[in-house]
Amino acid sequence: MPILARRQCSLDRRPWPQRVSSAATRPLTRYLSSQAAYPHGFGGSLIGRLWVKETANVNDVALDVLAPAGGEDILEIGFGPGRTLGKLAERGARVAGVDVSGEMVRLATRRNQELVRSAGLGLTQTDGIGLPFEDGSFDVVLSVHNLYFWPEPATTLAEIVRVLRPGGRALLVFRGREHPLPKRLDPAVYREVTTAQCVDWMTRAGFVTTSRVRPPAVSTEVSFVLGSTSA
Repeated sequence: MPILARRQCSLDRRPWPQRVSSAATRPLTRYLSSQAAYPHGFGGSLIGRLWVKETANVNDVALDVLAPAGGEDILEIGFGPGRTLGKLAERGARVAGVDVSGEMVRLATRRNQELVRSAGLGLTQTDGIGLPFEDGSFDVVLSVHNLYFWPEPATTLAEIVRVLRPGGRALLVFRGREHPLPKRLDPAVYREVTTAQCVDWMTRAGFVTTSRVRPPAVSTEVSFVLGSTSA
């Protein structure tokens, strides 16, 4: 008896108003998501300013999870407008930051101009893959809502292990794709990364312990993955 292959119909069978609405909003969704990945120009400047309040709670919780100690050297990857850099410095840390966006370097420099002027903060624009620091330069690495945009996650995670000192720790915060991606975010821009994938990547990169932290003050859709290097 012949086996008939089931055809997959690619037609969008939603009511036409929904189809028209999706088609109309898709370019805006793509644009805003692309700006989140690589802020530039007027749009990048605007979205950077919006991030100051929009991401404040998640960033503050990330700082509580890390509990940075005075005198620690801390690197933030994807620092955006630079609010968290200032918060880290207020806790007595020596801080550096890397970001792919020249616009974010400009905003963060202006926001933290006294720190930059006093050499208490160093900001660098990078390619988003390698880290321009010597081995064992930092005690802590932090990255919030940035993992989706890394061109080569495995390479960057290996770089994080390299620049951490023995017993160093790294905290990655992101929206895990075991949960649905909000419609305002473009899946073509936001890499699909589940929490389990992140843990696996970090383990393969050389972190000796990796665990998910569940802060009560943040939605469970946001994952906090904490890893540490060998002492």
